[in-house]
Amino acid sequence: MTVDRQLISTLHTAFNSITQQSLYADKIIQHHIQDNPHWRREDKAYFVTTLYDLVRFVRKLAYLSNVTEQDFWPIWQAYQVLNDGHIPDWEEMCELTKSDLQARLESAPRAVQLSYPDWLDGLGESQLGQHWPVVAEALNRAPGYYLRANTLKSSAQSLAGKLAKEQIACEPVSSSLPDALAIEAVDRVFRSSAFQAGECEMQDAGSQQIAPLLDLAPGMKVVDACAGAGGKSLHIAALMNNKGRLLSMDIHQHKLDNLKKRAKRAGCHMIETRVIKNNKTIKRLKDKFDRVLLDVPCSGTGVLRRNPDSKWHLSEQSIDKLIALQADLLQRYSQMCRPGGKLVYATCSVLPVENQQQVAQFLDANPDWTLQQELSLLPGISSEFDGFYGAVLCRTELPQD
Repeated sequence: MTVDRQLISTLHTAFNSITQQSLYADKIIQHHIQDNPHWRREDKAYFVTTLYDLVRFVRKLAYLSNVTEQDFWPIWQAYQVLNDGHIPDWEEMCELTKSDLQARLESAPRAVQLSYPDWLDGLGESQLGQHWPVVAEALNRAPGYYLRANTLKSSAQSLAGKLAKEQIACEPVSSSLPDALAIEAVDRVFRSSAFQAGECEMQDAGSQQIAPLLDLAPGMKVVDACAGAGGKSLHIAALMNNKGRLLSMDIHQHKLDNLKKRAKRAGCHMIETRVIKNNKTIKRLKDKFDRVLLDVPCSGTGVLRRNPDSKWHLSEQSIDKLIALQADLLQRYSQMCRPGGKLVYATCSVLPVENQQQVAQFLDANPDWTLQQELSLLPGISSEFDGFYGAVLCRTELPQD
């Protein structure tokens, strides 16, 4: 497409907000789209796709242009050239050829070619070995988008039919994910009557594989201990057919407030929310639940396709702090699970140090727990979806007197 000067100027402003002010890309995108209601659909698509790609590949593009990672015009031009995009006759443009850029890229270090910080490239290799370059490349691809049919109100087949009537194309993902639909027209989904009626939720197909690990049944007592905005809580409620007790907890009240709104739209009346104020909140719930979901704070390396700016916000120190926090949460929050119950430890990380190694250390320190099952979704290796990990841990039943 022929590029519009005003559109690229807005792209420039948004790029600076992310690279110079460290603002989050998704928030910046939302802000500029709301500020430009006159944009055509193709303008919005170009803006969103290009901004994410510029952030995703900023190190590589800056290297090829021989500029800093905050120098927008050479970076944008390199991106356009590599993707056979239109190069306008503007004063900011210089002579660049695709063959020259590709030749320069061939001699670049791997971390530059993949466009990752050196430390993260090194950590990825130390954790995943020969799989790392494949996973890293997969995490650089634009993400797919998926819906979960809310079975309290609809089915995947019925939902697909309703969306088709509003010219929103979708298709089943796989027989193992009966409630999942792949879609393309993401922006139109939220305005659809089906979404407004609570018949579906936006949820990655990888994420949809976590809640079923809990082996749920109607009438159980379940706690989602790090619920956030509650995507997995809503899935749990649907899997339990809205029968039983589901306590959704988080340290942030605003996230739980958002969950309440989503639960109302979805018709989930079994969800109770509670803010975690201190450790006493957890201790009062000792041995109370049949199932515990512990979807812990993590590096988010499994969802870098959706949040490419995250790899520039992360640091070795922040990951070390997260690892310590995960171990603490697993040790303390596991006490909420009754003897004979199950806990699912989950992350959206691809790093074993946050996943298998955390679980192994917990099991070594807690002989009354055993590992029943593990799920490891590695993009490019074992999954076409986002990267997720889940471990099903069983607490030993107390002996009968």
